[in-house]
Amino acid sequence: MNYVTVDAYRIGEFPFWFHQTWTTSLQLCLSLVILFRAVGLATFAALAIIVLTVLCNAPLAKLQHLYQTKLMMAQDERLKACGEALVNMKVLKLYAWEKHFRTVIEKLREVEYTSLRAVQLRKAYNGVLFWSSPVLVSAATFGACYFLKVPLHANNVFTFVATLRLVQEPVRSIPDVIGVVIQAKVAFARIVRFLEAPELQNVQVHGTVAYVSQTAWIQTGSIQCSLVKDLELLPYGDRTEIGERGVNLSGGQKQRIQLARALYQDADIYLLDDPFSAVDAHTATSLFNEYVMEALARKTVFLVTHQVDFLPAFDAVLVDNPNISTLKLIGVYLLIGVGSTVFLLSRGISTVILNMQSSRSLFSQLLISLFRAPMSFYDSTPLGRILSRVSSDLSIVDLDVPFCFIFTVGATSNAYANLGVLAVITWQVLFVSIPMVYLAIRLQKYYFSSAKEFMRINGTTKSYVANHLAESLAGAITIRAFRQEERFFAKNLDLIDKNASPFFHSFTANEWLIQRLETMSAAVLASAALCMVLLPPGTFSSVSIQNQCTLANYIISVERLNQYMHIPSEAPEVIEDNRPPPSWPSVGKVEICDLKIRYRPEAPLVLKGISCTFQGGHKIGIVGRTGSGKTTLIGALFRLVEPAVGKIIVDGIDITKIGLHDLRSRFGIIPQDPTLFNGTVRYNLDPLAQHTDQEIWEVLGKCQLREVVQEKEEGLDSLVVEDGSNWSMGQRQLFCLGRALLRRSRVLVLDEATASIDNATDLILQKTIRTEFADCTVITVAHRIPTVMDCTMVLAIKDGQLVEYDEPMQLMKREDSLFGQLVKEYWSHSQSSESQ
Repeated sequence: MNYVTVDAYRIGEFPFWFHQTWTTSLQLCLSLVILFRAVGLATFAALAIIVLTVLCNAPLAKLQHLYQTKLMMAQDERLKACGEALVNMKVLKLYAWEKHFRTVIEKLREVEYTSLRAVQLRKAYNGVLFWSSPVLVSAATFGACYFLKVPLHANNVFTFVATLRLVQEPVRSIPDVIGVVIQAKVAFARIVRFLEAPELQNVQVHGTVAYVSQTAWIQTGSIQCSLVKDLELLPYGDRTEIGERGVNLSGGQKQRIQLARALYQDADIYLLDDPFSAVDAHTATSLFNEYVMEALARKTVFLVTHQVDFLPAFDAVLVDNPNISTLKLIGVYLLIGVGSTVFLLSRGISTVILNMQSSRSLFSQLLISLFRAPMSFYDSTPLGRILSRVSSDLSIVDLDVPFCFIFTVGATSNAYANLGVLAVITWQVLFVSIPMVYLAIRLQKYYFSSAKEFMRINGTTKSYVANHLAESLAGAITIRAFRQEERFFAKNLDLIDKNASPFFHSFTANEWLIQRLETMSAAVLASAALCMVLLPPGTFSSVSIQNQCTLANYIISVERLNQYMHIPSEAPEVIEDNRPPPSWPSVGKVEICDLKIRYRPEAPLVLKGISCTFQGGHKIGIVGRTGSGKTTLIGALFRLVEPAVGKIIVDGIDITKIGLHDLRSRFGIIPQDPTLFNGTVRYNLDPLAQHTDQEIWEVLGKCQLREVVQEKEEGLDSLVVEDGSNWSMGQRQLFCLGRALLRRSRVLVLDEATASIDNATDLILQKTIRTEFADCTVITVAHRIPTVMDCTMVLAIKDGQLVEYDEPMQLMKREDSLFGQLVKEYWSHSQSSESQ
């Protein structure tokens, strides 16, 4: 992500600043010629100081490159951790791990601060070097004139000072130029390394391919295969916005959209990676018969599945076993130069110190705000928009804002100080200066009205690029399988062009302003010859206005960060006056009273007045068709969404009256989408380091993962890559079981936990739960009917309403029972599969 949001931005800045390198050099050469005509051989003293300045900068430029590279690497690590946490924020909240992951990111940020501090100190050094050089050049030249007996008359002194002022601002801009060039060089090198990385090899396939992944990949947009009923329930049918990654859809609906997408492809070969595990038995049978057996009857189909009931229908099965005297005046001038240098040095160091403090405070507040944001924020905000804040905007605040601010203050103070001195000595200058300042301010305001919007649009369009990139990376396999790379490349380029447009117009607007300021200054000076003598060039500096405008543009990034620092937060993590007892919940009794849930104030109700009681120690099964509201009920139990009406009471305590951390840390859950984090086996089971290795090995044994981990050379330190992609879906689910075993909660929730594992592993998981959680309240949401058949009670939900709640056998006896209907559909599906 850093390649797109930061490195590409630095390369985009480079062409503008590149021209400063040769224009500054040309201005210096022309100035030296003019100086030689004015002060003769004393010019060589000025040249010596200039050369010495460049030589003093050369070794530190190499160090700047080194630390800039380290800084970008540290940013990569921090952004990777941020992305992983933000993508899996729901899991972090369910496990009450937000504080731990926030601490991990803050530690990575501290590593980044080390490189950032080094980069800023060297940038401050450059600022001192090049801002003090004009004064030191003047002092050295006057000193050389004294010793060489070059007369210092008003005409040549004025020529010298005026010429020096012409190049003063270009010289002072050299630190910015050096910084941009180094940043662009580092960015180029990083992108070249990335582009030269080994790529995937080609596989020869005869015919077109359609692919359906095990984990549904859904893009931001609307729906346009067994979705007829769902489309009727959705408020806008197939044009209903489904949110980023399909957050507004259930797991089964996501899978069916995937299947429909593949069917529209009309390919020759279909690769189906266990797509039926996320739906109930009836829907799975319907999909298999209508999709695989009918729609794909004349197609080549590769189906990866743990549902062996479907296997008889296939042709082949593959089983896988993973005045004063002149001298005195020169001395005073030199003293002023030294004092100026000391001031610049202290200013630079103070800037670095204050910037580090403000940057640390800003990031900390931003991180807390993001981690405390409710799930509704993540459901409605594209991930790319959040990542652009913690990458490109934060990079601008870290690297660009501080020195742009002090250079702006310096240039503006210098301009108005000169104006004030001249107003005291030669008051006539006010007749020219006051109108000029007034016109410049009016012009600046006119520019600001557009420039700020350009930067805001640039930030917004950049988030679209980041969001599209994140979606494309998540669905890379699907995109390649459908041979849609060119379409996604074209879409990405289109988004980049839309992002480049405000970026380009921001620079052109800046040039528009500078041109008019320079023209205005030249016109005033040309029309007032007398004031031209009294008013030295540079008294009113266009560079001062330019710096102010650049700073205002950079402040947009601060504004964007500030927006995310004030996100409405969830309920408090801990309410000190109302903390539950350490042993809570001790019984595990759950009372649901007239519970009504909606995801947004204006949205329709998802749960419509559910009331029931789960007795402590009972095993509760929750069933219903896809999209009926089962997962929403679990979300309400963990307060991922707050009740619109009603309440949930656990062991006599209303869960809305206690802190979220106290609530979520006391419950155990095996979520629908098993999530592993980048790290080790030990870290994924016990990220808070609360358990011994012996306890972890015991849990691995109970989860049937002990042998798998022991076979790996590193044991508990075995690598788990991002998203756990080096472990199978079933193994990831068993990791989640291990987390629940380590936590030992009195209330355990299984949210369709067995959907992605084979029947044998399902039996192991169920046996482990019955043994290890015999006295606990176990709430199971499941599509597989056998999973809930041995439950104490079964709760059936339809369209967000409680249809029935009773013992499984009692429900089976009812003629109009929804549960009985689901059981019949399941066994009918199983028997028809066996007969095939």
